[in-house]
Amino acid sequence: MGSVQVYYGGQSYTVVGRTLDDVQQQVRDILASGEAGWLEAVDGNPRAPHRLLITRGVALTLAALPAE
Repeated sequence: MGSVQVYYGGQSYTVVGRTLDDVQQQVRDILASGEAGWLEAVDGNPRAPHRLLITRGVALTLAALPAE
């Protein structure tokens, strides 16, 4: 499993242990539901996860991180 970098609200976050396709599908599913949803990510401190609110009109960018 890899990691995915998420740019959201001018900040960089990382979704650990998931693929780009998996995270992208989760975002699609949230948007298709018509309801807001959450994407859990970290910003460098894995003990303090953030929940990013995914809803229409909120810009985010996803990028696959190379495996270490």
